[in-house]
Amino acid sequence: MKIFLTLLLALSLNAAGFWTLTGLQKANVYVDNQLSIIKPETLETIKERMAETLTKHKIAMNQQDSSTLMLSLEEIAGDDDLYYVYMKLSLGEDVQTFRKDREATFSLTFQATDFIETQSDTLSADVLESLTYLLGSFSELYEEDNE
Repeated sequence: MKIFLTLLLALSLNAAGFWTLTGLQKANVYVDNQLSIIKPETLETIKERMAETLTKHKIAMNQQDSSTLMLSLEEIAGDDDLYYVYMKLSLGEDVQTFRKDREATFSLTFQATDFIETQSDTLSADVLESLTYLLGSFSELYEEDNE
């Protein structure tokens, strides 16, 4: 019986998750690019795909005082034609705490990361593939939280 209760508790804690997208109604898209060789067309495609994901979930965009869905692209030094890229998709929001004074604060309510090794000739394709993975994580949690 103890094993069953322990298993049940562990599964319920895992199902709850750390991040929450419940009730998200509006968000703006932002890309923080720190890659030295990414094409401007790729950055536009990134923004379009992020916007498409928000639209798919009926999340309004370009509204004042909105949450921010941000993709951060960070280059880590590599050899000659080899690049290492750390990608982070985050949702930042102004929230109120449950503290005594109900303090308003900025909080990350979602974050997913990916790390890719790529070459200059496949950088755009690899970044977009990673973005698909990260946006998939966002969509999956959004759908779970808003059923």
